[in-house]
Amino acid sequence: MNKKNLNAKHKRLMDLLDEVPGVKEHMDSLQVQMGKKILKRRLELGMTQKRLAEIICENGEKITQATISKVECGETSVESDTYSKIFNALGGLKNLDIEFGEYPQNGKKEPALV
Repeated sequence: MNKKNLNAKHKRLMDLLDEVPGVKEHMDSLQVQMGKKILKRRLELGMTQKRLAEIICENGEKITQATISKVECGETSVESDTYSKIFNALGGLKNLDIEFGEYPQNGKKEPALV
């Protein structure tokens, strides 16, 4: 199968998954977005999950390859210090640009102003 056909099949699959309740929300979640960015950076550096875990341990921190896998898969139970360890090992966090979507107008109360 050539790359063009594979990309078309992947797009159709992703479009189909978007129709499943909860999938789009999960894919748009902070954890999945962070995992994607971490995976992309690790691959840019030509690094395996195992090597990334070794680098973090060499820096005096504890982490396992399994934890890195969970982070890259968008696991929801990851703590912020785990992200910090990974960011530092991948070169540090240069920018964290957060963009908000539309405020949901589904009958819920407006947020209180502080």
